Amino acid sequence: MTKLFEKLNRLSYPTILFIASCVTIACVLPLWIYIARQQTRLATKAMETIPLVEIVKPASTLSNRGEPTPMTGPVPLNPPTITRVYPWVGKVGDVIIIEGKNFGVYPKNRRLAVGGAVVEETSISDWQDSRIEALIPPDPQQGDTAAIRIDTHPIVESIPLVFYDETATVRLRKHGDVIAGEGLSGLIHVSLWTANGKREMTVIAQPNEKTTLFTLSPNEEILSLLLSDEKGTLIPYSLNPTEFGF
Repeated sequence: MTKLFEKLNRLSYPTILFIASCVTIACVLPLWIYIARQQTRLATKAMETIPLVEIVKPASTLSNRGEPTPMTGPVPLNPPTITRVYPWVGKVGDVIIIEGKNFGVYPKNRRLAVGGAVVEETSISDWQDSRIEALIPPDPQQGDTAAIRIDTHPIVESIPLVFYDETATVRLRKHGDVIAGEGLSGLIHVSLWTANGKREMTVIAQPNEKTTLFTLSPNEEILSLLLSDEKGTLIPYSLNPTEFGF
């Protein structure tokens, strides 16, 4: 033992530090390994006890084909009722808004038709209990309605609507409460719907002249307006939305 201490005394200070470090590492390293293994075991057991949470995709997410999945809600208890459709005149691709009640919120087994043509789900931007917003589908029939069917409830329809395209030569004008038509000629039958009910009248239109069709009561709002010739054929027309407050 005395010889060992004499050899240690002859060692330099850096050598002694190096030997001490090696001894420390040799003693501490097994302890570190043991602690690390215990932490790993605890973490594994903790993961095993955590319940898996099921992620439920909302109804509006994409399907496997990358297409929007239609949302479905409960069927309203009472049958739907349509109170107003505006604008009452439009062309294919225009926005149409249907107001009423008991539409449900994207109810199952729903269908919307405008002008006798079914509106695709991708063309319906909103379906709420009192308001539906959609695009006018291709090939609407002149003077047809907006119709809603929800599950087993009876189909409900609006009053007749007007559809036009680039071939329409008649233009409706509004100056104050006076409604006139441009491009009309001959005997013209007018069917007018407002909040006060339905009115019908007949006027004689002169070619190349503006023809006064009727005068609204103060604050009276047009809900729909059909024009037809003496044979009963409906006449499509266009208008300036700003003049009519659309």
